This record gives sequence, structure tokens and C-alpha cells, in this order.
Amino acid sequence: MPTDTDPRIARAVLAHLTTPGNRHIHTLVHHEGPLTVLRRLLTRDLPAAAMPAPVGHLSTVDGRRIAEAVVADTARIGARIVTPQDAEWPTGLHDLATAGHTAGAVDLPAPPLCLWVRAERPLPDLLRHAVAVVGSRAATAYGQHVATELGHGLAEQDWTVLNAGGYGIDAAALRGALTSRPHAAVAMPACGLDRLHPVGNRPLFDRLDLISVWPPSSDPSRTRTLLNHTWLAALTCGAVLVEAAPGRGHGIIGRALALGRPAMAVPGPVTSGLSAGCHQALRDEPRIRLVCDAADVVAHHTPPTRHPGRGRDVATTWEPGWVVLPGVGGPYPALVADLTGPQGWPIARFTADTVARIAADCDAHAARVGEAAGTTRIRLVDGTVRQTERAGTPAESTSIITADADGYYLLDGWSWQVTDPPPA
Repeated sequence: MPTDTDPRIARAVLAHLTTPGNRHIHTLVHHEGPLTVLRRLLTRDLPAAAMPAPVGHLSTVDGRRIAEAVVADTARIGARIVTPQDAEWPTGLHDLATAGHTAGAVDLPAPPLCLWVRAERPLPDLLRHAVAVVGSRAATAYGQHVATELGHGLAEQDWTVLNAGGYGIDAAALRGALTSRPHAAVAMPACGLDRLHPVGNRPLFDRLDLISVWPPSSDPSRTRTLLNHTWLAALTCGAVLVEAAPGRGHGIIGRALALGRPAMAVPGPVTSGLSAGCHQALRDEPRIRLVCDAADVVAHHTPPTRHPGRGRDVATTWEPGWVVLPGVGGPYPALVADLTGPQGWPIARFTADTVARIAADCDAHAARVGEAAGTTRIRLVDGTVRQTERAGTPAESTSIITADADGYYLLDGWSWQVTDPPPA
């Protein structure tokens, strides 16, 4: 098996030997490539922070044999390996690269090295309008009813429900989506696709499209579940918490907010301990929106705004304000719309001078963390903005943004966060 010539297989072997989300490994792979990093790992020639613990077993590891096993197991479970060099790599995962180690006081892992996917459709089709509907495993009858209705209603409006596929709220939302249409439900369990958990949901998993960061033979664990929260949030347009015990409602919801996604919670009976977590989240975090049904969820994701040449539906207003790009820079002066974009991020327009400053900050961040490829980059050339998606990858594409009549440029789809003005 060509571990020394096939970058895709090298990424899969690295995912097997290291913990996905390790920022040191991620940075080294971007700087040196997966083939070189795998060779250095097997010879224990990496910095200590990038080495798995314990490291003694690496002296007996046969990289070629592991590669053969990973490829054979992937084929056995009917999956495929997707890497950042593939056109179907989810763009939402790039936000983890630009966010840095922390965002909004939440520790964030790096993007995974690769994904295992069991689905016929490409990932952009599956995840184009994906919402995480999550909650307690020990759900009440009320919670399961609400989750089922949410799943069904979202699927009817051409949205996809994504979660880990656990008992309770997760399963109810997925089943509800499937009652509307096939391929409206996707599970991302915190384990290999041949170790699906919980076992009692195996019949449900058989009906779902599946994604996993974890290679085959990876058993579920608490550590993997916690890491999985971030990747789930990154793959979606937002997250909805249906039921949670007190203190248990900030997993995926907190990470969604840290990544600039809308976060929502469903209220419940004040006498129910499993609604207390939702009520606590709504009380403690003003950015979390209260929702009751699928129409509410869609309303918080769909921007009814109009902007010249952008195909908006209803007029909006623009107010002077300040925004930051988490992990990159700011605050930047902007004209901020009164409504958000499809992923819940503010819609903002900037002067040419500010665009130039944002471009410089993006370049500096990419150099600082080793993100030379796969990110969004901008350039101001001859009075127009050239915005390049998936920079440095085979799927790279560039769009041209011209100034509006008032001289401002609309940078849409960026994970801006509104902030206070800088001190005078």
C-alpha cells in the first residue's frame, strides 16, 4: 500500500496514529505535507507536542500494514475517505483553522485530517442546509415529540438534520427528518463507522448517511464525544438544543456560538428538569434564540434582505458598527445589516481601506498558524475585491466583488462578530 506516495492514505494513517484535532499535527501537515509528517512520526522525529502518548509503540508500528488495514476497513464498511484536497471537503471546517486555538473562550480543535463518509451524495449536497438538533439522551415524551416535529418540519423545507445519532433527542430528530424525505438525516458519531454507537440505534444508522472523523476500529469515548461537538458545530449552519439537564446545555451550542453559527433553544415546562438546561442557556447567553418549531429555526437562518445585485428579497437597513473576525483580527469599522446571513453571521460592508486591512490580517494569520491552503483570501486589485475560496487547493475558485454606489464592498459569508468600538 503506497503510504509513501499517496497523501490521502498518509492522512488516514496519521488519523489512526494521532488524535484528530491536534493543532501541532495539523500545522505540520500544512507546512510539510502528510507524507513527510507520517515519515517523521514513525521515526519519532516530531516535536514532543505533536507526538502521541505514549510514543514507545511507534518503534514497532508498520505504516504499510496500517495503511492496508485502513483502506480495507474503509472498503468493507462501504465508505470513502475525503480530504481537504477534495472538492467535496466541507468549507465549514475551514473556520476551525482560522479561529485559532480558542474562540469566545472555548477551546477548539483543528480541522480533522480527513473524514470517513458513507453516503452516495457528495458532502456539499448533504450539508448545504444542515442544522444540528441535539439534546438529552434521557428525553421526555415532550422532548421527543418536539424533536420529531422539528426534524420533519426542517426536512420538509429542504434542510438536513445532523447530530451524533445518540438515544433520545438525537434519534427522534433524525427519525422525524426521515419521515419527510430520504437523505434528510445525517449522523456523525464519535467513533469509527464500524463501531456505531449506541448499539440500539443500529437500525436507524442503517437508514442514515454517515460521516466520521474517526478511522475504522475507533471505539466511542468521552474524549471523542467532546471533540465531536466542535466538528458537528462546524459542519452545520446552526444548532438547536431541545432538552438538557442543568449545566448540560453548552456543548454543541457553545461551540456553535464560538464559530459564529446561530444557536437556538426550545423552551419547556418549568417543572421539567430536562428543560432546565435550555432555560439556563437562554437566560445566560443572550445570543441564543428561543424557537418553538421548524419555521422559527429557518427564520433565524434565512436573511430576508435586499442588496443591489445580490438577489435579496426584502429591503434592510445598514448601521455603522464594528466587527471582528474571530482568531484573525479586528475590530473593523463597517456598515452592518440589521439581519444575518444564511449561517447566522452578520452581513457587513467595508471601505477599500478596511478591506486592505482585513486582507493583510488574513495573510498574517495564515503565516502565523501555517494555514497556507484551504482558507478564504482576499485581494484589492484595481478597485475590485478578488475573493478566493479554498486557496491553494485543486478546488480553488475566485469571485469578483465590485464596490456599491456608496463605495463599500460587501464581504458576505464571513464569520463576523459584532463588537464594541475600540477605546478612543
